[in-house]
Amino acid sequence: MLFYLKKSSLTLKSQEESKSGAGPKRNIRLLKANYIKEFAFLGHAEDPLDANKCFLDLNTLQSKEESAIRQAEAEAERIGVGVTPQAQSLFDALFKTLPVRWDKSTIVVMNEVRVSSPYLPESVTGGTPAANERVRKVVEFEKKRLQSRYGGQ
Repeated sequence: MLFYLKKSSLTLKSQEESKSGAGPKRNIRLLKANYIKEFAFLGHAEDPLDANKCFLDLNTLQSKEESAIRQAEAEAERIGVGVTPQAQSLFDALFKTLPVRWDKSTIVVMNEVRVSSPYLPESVTGGTPAANERVRKVVEFEKKRLQSRYGGQ
């Protein structure tokens, strides 16, 4: 593994070589330089990342970027804005097994059952009786779990 420090952008390039049947390939990782605790200068070397000598598969890179952006957006949608940590914990518990989303500070489960503040079993409304009961059970279980974790706060 070779490391190259690019002073102007304060990034560290980590180059790992992997040998496959198609010839040597290199994986490049960019790290924030401020996470580095120490390093030793071993001398100057030719930059193996010279654009004239490298082939970059731009389609693959663009695809990976788009996938990472979609994943980050999906993760951001799962974070409630202006809600308590307990409400977020309840949302996360529901998310594990049911389709769920935020509608401002209300948790919407299966696009029909709604859980409003203060996020208690009595706060569950809407949906079919079976769906409503299922969500109530998850809310009740999560409330008990949080009480045991935080000592009834």
